[in-house]
Amino acid sequence: WLQQQCFIPGRKRLSFNVTISNFTPKPHTPFQWHSVSTAEFKRKQNLLRQEFRSVRGVKANFTDVRISAMEDFVGRGDRRLASVVRRAWELGAGMDSWWESLDRAFGAWAQAIDEAGLTWKYRQVENGEWNIMDGVPVRDSSDPNSSQMRSLDAPLAWDHLDTGIDKAWLKEDLQRALEAATVPDCSFDGCSHCGVCGADFGHNVVIPPPPIPQFAGQFVPNQERVQRVRVWFGKQGEMALVSHLDLVRLFERAARRAALPVAFTGGFHPNPRISPASALSLGATSTGEIVDFELTAAMDLAEFQAKLTAQFPPDIPVYRVEAIAPDAPAANHLLEQAEYFITLTPTQDDDTLAHPVPTQANWANWIAEIQAAETILIEQISKSGKVREINVRDRLFELEWVEPSTSHLPSAIGRSPSAATATTLRYIGSYRNDGTLLRPEHVIQMFEKVAQRSFQLLHSHRSQLILAQHLANSVT
Repeated sequence: WLQQQCFIPGRKRLSFNVTISNFTPKPHTPFQWHSVSTAEFKRKQNLLRQEFRSVRGVKANFTDVRISAMEDFVGRGDRRLASVVRRAWELGAGMDSWWESLDRAFGAWAQAIDEAGLTWKYRQVENGEWNIMDGVPVRDSSDPNSSQMRSLDAPLAWDHLDTGIDKAWLKEDLQRALEAATVPDCSFDGCSHCGVCGADFGHNVVIPPPPIPQFAGQFVPNQERVQRVRVWFGKQGEMALVSHLDLVRLFERAARRAALPVAFTGGFHPNPRISPASALSLGATSTGEIVDFELTAAMDLAEFQAKLTAQFPPDIPVYRVEAIAPDAPAANHLLEQAEYFITLTPTQDDDTLAHPVPTQANWANWIAEIQAAETILIEQISKSGKVREINVRDRLFELEWVEPSTSHLPSAIGRSPSAATATTLRYIGSYRNDGTLLRPEHVIQMFEKVAQRSFQLLHSHRSQLILAQHLANSVT
């Protein structure tokens, strides 16, 4: 139907991607008395694949059945799941999304389940643990040696958690769902007496549905660029754990709350013209970040800084703002160098006899050896998996050992009591927009080559981003 409605004579017919997910029952819902069956999922997916083969211009994607089985196992687990979650985390199953590394994440969870002695439970999930409508004897989820008839009155692992919804109402709603009955939205109809609303809170307030507004055309945001403001800010404390994308979202929300007249891009997906100069690695702190704001109306710089600072968390301090010509290059195009303070320590697996704790003299010798070298090659793997050697020595401009008591040491660089062997270094390296970068890990690799031992990065702090115009002024 969509292909027919969207067809334009003389134009290529539209193609569609259809993603079909598996339904995974969740606790505290009418379907909590059911479980998934990977065997049934595979059967239904094969049926759908056969049907889609006859439909031209449509590509069907399906959720991996292993994800659904694992979601069901975790979502409807009991207290024994705690050891599984911890062990899976230890094996590398972090907060990354399933699709980023499905095989690795699934392998970690499968091993954690096996070590917890719950493999039998997971096998039930794979095969379809139980279904209240089947009416067949199944194993009890708490005892692999017993067998009982499932019923709606059987205790569930999450019954002790009170969500406000009465269990009896869930049973009734399950029957309505199995009968394919239409249940109206209680926001626009009478109370369904689910239990969330009661005498203490007052029954639901029925409101009439809002009228459908007349279409007034697509919204076109203001794209006029009158003023560009360059902001120097820091990223400290807990904000070091905020990713670059979340930081950009923070800028956008802060600008809206501060009612700043930010200009927008054009196209189908207009975005606010807020351009950070460079992404900072997760976990690193900084006192020298730069972001450009393009405005549709000129603002007083002091007022702009005050409004923006009021909406930023304390760990995002704003140091200064500067007006830039609207047609001037963005900060990320002017970026040339970056100054870092990095704290290193020898790895614990080193042989302490062959590799004693480095002294200041050792660090001085290693720094001199790096500075005297013309070429230091390291291997770099591209996103496509290609390995190539790059010379990182020509990306290093300054390198020095930092005295811990010096006043120039940023406050964000601290020495942990458990890291008595920690050493802080300051370097200035290339940080151009074309990918010619000298990252902290590159500096570590240089020291590992000259010292013939491995080091661990404890903390990195970016103290400043150096733009081309500032670099030219300092040379002059």
